Amino acid sequence: MTVKRQMASPAVRRKDGRGRPATPFLRERILQSAAELFAEREFELVLIDEVAARAGVGKGSVYRQFRSKEELYAAAVIGGFAELQREIRVALAGCNSVREQIATIVRHALIFFRSRRPFFAMLRDPQALPPSQERQFRDQRNELSRLISGVLDEGVKRGAVKPGIDTRIAAESLLGMMRGINRHGRDYSTADRAVDIVTSIFLDGYAAPADTETQRGPHARSVAARR
Repeated sequence: MTVKRQMASPAVRRKDGRGRPATPFLRERILQSAAELFAEREFELVLIDEVAARAGVGKGSVYRQFRSKEELYAAAVIGGFAELQREIRVALAGCNSVREQIATIVRHALIFFRSRRPFFAMLRDPQALPPSQERQFRDQRNELSRLISGVLDEGVKRGAVKPGIDTRIAAESLLGMMRGINRHGRDYSTADRAVDIVTSIFLDGYAAPADTETQRGPHARSVAARR
């Protein structure tokens, strides 16, 4: 006597190895719910139970997809970073000058990272994130750097940026300025003011014109001091 083996139909076939049917787009639903909650509140105030409830799944389902809240948060930030770059590219299409382009990049990036400082603290903790997530972020960050250097390269061709500069180093310099503002300057600077200052320093520098410094030599300063 032979026993015929029945194959489960695709609609009910078990895929998670735990006796339950796989939930369609489970990871995507969890990520979307997490991104919404992290946008509403600080990282420390968001609970995994809330993420699960908003996604309509059990808490265990969240932990089967992400081993910790830190890993879930990082995945949400990295996904948002990719979306940020898409938004920047769309916004750049409406810019008419290099100054507008740089200001647009700075504005979008500063606003995005301003509320995500815990993520960068996690990057400095070797045990907080798995290597795969760090690589994903580095790849996204390098893509943003290439976007900036591409804007500068085009500016050189149009004569709006002086020739001879290493646009890759210039792009890294701009990213460094934004990182410094987000890390140390948010308590005394608004996002709009930071955009103006970073754009101005990056494109114009701080130095006054040479003739102005000559006019304000030692004699001029001594006269001004007596007034």
